[in-house]
Amino acid sequence: MPLHRAAGCDTTGCLALYLAAPQLGRDAAQFAAVRAGWSVTAGGLTSRCPCCARGGLPVLERGDCPVCTGSTFSREDADVCHHCGHTTPHPDDAYDDEDQEHGEQLHAAEADR
Repeated sequence: MPLHRAAGCDTTGCLALYLAAPQLGRDAAQFAAVRAGWSVTAGGLTSRCPCCARGGLPVLERGDCPVCTGSTFSREDADVCHHCGHTTPHPDDAYDDEDQEHGEQLHAAEADR
């Protein structure tokens, strides 16, 4: 299991956490957190999540947000974080209707054998 570098929000009661990619070193992980909207002081001594940095409500429940690990809700086109507002587009369908019909035909042919 690979280890991840992380930044946690220093605001009291905030559960926000930024998990950097496992291959990133300390400086690269800090840079990635800043690019994601985190406020990190020099040396990484203190950090604030995007919610707390702009004076919003802290993250009170964990979820699937890649920026703050906050809870998300699903819209038609994307998942949206309740806390920082980050949107993660839904992936394209793995296959379209024509591929599904082809798969069903193959399944029916195998069942006939």
